[in-house]
Amino acid sequence: MIFENMQFHNVEELERTDKGWIMWRVPLQVRQCLNQQAAEIVSRYSTGIELRFEIVGDSATVILRADPMAEAQVAYIYYGSFQGGWQYSSKVIGEAETKIEIPYPSNIDELRSLTAKHRLPFQPEIVRIVLPYGNCYYVGTEGEIRPPRPEQLPERTYLAYGSSITHGSLALSAPCSYPSQIARALGCDYFNLGFAGTAHLESAMAQYIVDRTDWDFASFELGINMIGDSFTYQEFEARVIDFIDILAGDSRPIFVTSLFGFCFHDQERAERYRQIVRRHAQGRLIFTDGLELLDREDYISQDMIHPSLEGINEISTNWLQVMRRHLEFI
Repeated sequence: MIFENMQFHNVEELERTDKGWIMWRVPLQVRQCLNQQAAEIVSRYSTGIELRFEIVGDSATVILRADPMAEAQVAYIYYGSFQGGWQYSSKVIGEAETKIEIPYPSNIDELRSLTAKHRLPFQPEIVRIVLPYGNCYYVGTEGEIRPPRPEQLPERTYLAYGSSITHGSLALSAPCSYPSQIARALGCDYFNLGFAGTAHLESAMAQYIVDRTDWDFASFELGINMIGDSFTYQEFEARVIDFIDILAGDSRPIFVTSLFGFCFHDQERAERYRQIVRRHAQGRLIFTDGLELLDREDYISQDMIHPSLEGINEISTNWLQVMRRHLEFI
């Protein structure tokens, strides 16, 4: 969406508050059909959100703020496909209004030349402020800017749905999440619909995703957020059936996986969940078992569930190989 001459990528709705604008990743009509935690909290995490614009003058300033979280809330700055130099590569977003001043690049001709030479997906005139996955607020801008034009952005877009692992937890930075890594490797844009702890496979979410016309291929990580005592095997399977039925009606390439390897208890239950996803996804969508993407105990973080950065890299590498075999545009 475009607001105040800026593209709010991966944002469906803005809501004004005393702290600034909340950036919702899914619209209200969909949120009302999700579990309470997803609807009220996780839908507003700034996972995958980028503020994109072209600087008209010498510089522009974006004003943000963030709620306190266990991890530092850091914004990462890109000029097109290029990470910003050390002075402008990242900025910590505080609870108070945080001003991030970004200069127009003095070496724009070199960046343009390299972009053309290597056929990079983003034009370097476009500033991309990649937000972290906490609660961030947009406050305003200073300086003249304009939104990107379609020809300055990638031609194709990847959409990813899943748990906190998709969302980017323990990736250490938003650009290191596996959806971001896969999109970068394929020269695509991406939407991140990761829902930390709340990816409960609601049919309304599946329908919302297939109704969207702004993505070319998608991936779905299914199961880990439903492995606790809240869902029986029968309830999980019913959700999987309905979810997969909706996805299977779409003609675009859709990649599905089950639970990645982890070291927590209840491995027998995890394997039954994997079998359920396999039973209903294999042959209908492009299915890869989660253990084929990550099955290394030494690539799990201290909490025994989430992959470490090495584990996230492993998922990215292995799923990318699968995707390359099935995507015609590569």
